Amino acid sequence: MRHTLSHILPAGLALAALAGLGLLVHDEAALTAFDRTLSDGIIALRNPPLDWGVVLITLFGDGTALTMIAVAVVVTLLVRRAWWPAGICAAAFSLTPLIVKAVKLTVARARPTADLYAGVESFSFPSGHMTNSMVIYGALAIFAVHALTGLRQRLAVGGFILLITLMGLSRIYLGAHWPSDVIGAVLLASVMLFLIAWGFDQMPGRARFARPYGVVIAVMLAIWTVYAVVTIEAAMDLYAVDVSPEGTIELDADAVRN
Repeated sequence: MRHTLSHILPAGLALAALAGLGLLVHDEAALTAFDRTLSDGIIALRNPPLDWGVVLITLFGDGTALTMIAVAVVVTLLVRRAWWPAGICAAAFSLTPLIVKAVKLTVARARPTADLYAGVESFSFPSGHMTNSMVIYGALAIFAVHALTGLRQRLAVGGFILLITLMGLSRIYLGAHWPSDVIGAVLLASVMLFLIAWGFDQMPGRARFARPYGVVIAVMLAIWTVYAVVTIEAAMDLYAVDVSPEGTIELDADAVRN
């Protein structure tokens, strides 16, 4: 198999870093000052026009939108008979939400904004929104590396990196997660992305991926458009639950201390 060690080793290091961060989060006091300071700084930027933009970005990481995009990626790769990338992507896309839920239940960390979600999703570490978004949009960035060349490749990869970064910031801005939750999500998603990159590397050659990549991007843009129109108002209501009249999210102080 091609490049196995170069992908498995960094995946293992990311997994070890996630375990270490999970222990720190479980202790809570070790990260309270860091989380509070960074959260306060990001949330201080809140204003109504920016709220709309941030909620729109976070919508692109909702489970329904991501599931449709993930299906488009896997089906397109299967049609192209790219068996290794299709299989690894399908496994990563399916396992990631289950792993996130298992870690959430193990760590059982409260969210900064109470009662935002129910059940296992009421727990904060790691951010499922960020983890799943980074795995799927990161997979599309890897797809771009194998499908495009030159400026188009750099723009595509840079665009997905920017989207993933904004997704993480949006979760803090909206009071849905602590910064360390987002860092944990990045580490967990990195494990999956190293495996996905390995899958793509088993099928070299940009020509076989160029047309399928264009199809997936067209489907993704269509999903984004429809999903945003249908859900933006409900999303604004959801994230406005604990917003003060001044437009600043009021974090649950008990969640920081407990």
